[in-house]
Amino acid sequence: MSTKAPQHRDRRARSIDGPLLERVTPLDVSNLRVEQHGLPMNVGALAIFEPRALLDSSGELDIEAIRARIEDRLHLAPRLRQRLYWPGFGFGAPVWVDDASFDVGRHVGVRPVPAHGEDALLATCVELNDRPFDRAHPLWEIWFLTEGLDGRVSMLVRFHHVLADGLAALMLLGVLFEAAPEASPSEGPTWKPRPVPSRSELLRDGMRRRITALRGGLGRIEHPQQTLARGRTLLRQAAQFAREGRAPRTSFNRPVGKRHRLVLVRGDLERARQVAHAHHATVNDVVLCAMAGGARALLAGRGELHPDVVLKVSVAASVRAPTGSSQVGNLVGVLLAPLPVGEEDPIRRLEQIARATAKRKRLPPYQPAARLLQRWMIRSMNRQRTINLLMSNLPGPPKPMYFAGAKILEVFQIGVVQGNVPVQIGVLSYAGQLNFDIAGDADLVPDLDAFARGMANDLERLNATFLGEEIGAGVA
Repeated sequence: MSTKAPQHRDRRARSIDGPLLERVTPLDVSNLRVEQHGLPMNVGALAIFEPRALLDSSGELDIEAIRARIEDRLHLAPRLRQRLYWPGFGFGAPVWVDDASFDVGRHVGVRPVPAHGEDALLATCVELNDRPFDRAHPLWEIWFLTEGLDGRVSMLVRFHHVLADGLAALMLLGVLFEAAPEASPSEGPTWKPRPVPSRSELLRDGMRRRITALRGGLGRIEHPQQTLARGRTLLRQAAQFAREGRAPRTSFNRPVGKRHRLVLVRGDLERARQVAHAHHATVNDVVLCAMAGGARALLAGRGELHPDVVLKVSVAASVRAPTGSSQVGNLVGVLLAPLPVGEEDPIRRLEQIARATAKRKRLPPYQPAARLLQRWMIRSMNRQRTINLLMSNLPGPPKPMYFAGAKILEVFQIGVVQGNVPVQIGVLSYAGQLNFDIAGDADLVPDLDAFARGMANDLERLNATFLGEEIGAGVA
């Protein structure tokens, strides 16, 4: 008797243990809730090609060949064939399931740009990126934009934030892009959609998760030092958050509307690195300094600039462990950084920013994991006084990439604005470039060009101060 009982318990444990269903995380659920307030939650990129390899013999975009090439590579990113399944009350969070009706033609399309020039191209990107996704199908789209930029072809790729954060989106793009113009085809197994989990499978999955959580709690009891260390970190984070204080009031920090706009700024990555190294800073600090220059120009044009003004910016920060860097989904926190906009000299401003960010990096990024805290943040988005601006800076490929043999000339992040923060800056390095996308509310920030010029001018001044020469950062 005494030997059989433990065996019975072991069999029960093994029956409970098993692969968990792919559930949406609490952070991803909050991204879905944000859209209930009418705000898009997308992660996007704009790639500009040298187009000859994408055209057929008549000079038209060969969209059917492009769709076939993309579909051939989807086995490298299974999430792109999956949709969200909502199991209903009592059966847990939404589950990722295969879309049995998947059709690549639903996700890859062509859109002619109505006029030549970058303004028309970016306006088309805004129109497409502001559209809500159909949640009955996988939450991504690729649009090939033709005749938009001196006859070149561009590609807008957009993912719902629940599918990927910025780094995960880059990894998904890596499935489509190649390091050489003549890349070998990627052949995978024939795709067969798996059935939607049954209610019994959902219930068993819930039981597994509760047992896993219980074991995790017991593990924390067994390792109290780790629990205490985590508690001390949370207390230090709370103290730092309290010290940040409230963001100053500005004329542009009001609830965003439905009309949006994009502006591009181009910089040089190696020069930014040299400036950062010379002043014990990072490239991210140089980016923040240029942002402060843009905000300075914006406030000056509105008569709101004074020597003591310090704006607050929320900087997206990855919390991916090195061993989990290939994960899709959202593994991101935020770093709050001060922008000393009142400081006219960009070098002194850069040194102030470098000292402030170095201090804040001693603590891990903020992650609002508690559901009540997430819901409070969503409900207070339109009246929060924590930040004035949003920024995301991603490291892209260091060498030129190709798509279906076509060289990618430039790549930009494409961001969205939300809450009462009507300016968001997305930064992406690519093949020696440091590319900036500035997304803004067209009504709250009609002077978005002034922000872009201020950024570009400060990039010039930082480089000129260090190198003793003028460079063209260039506002699109």
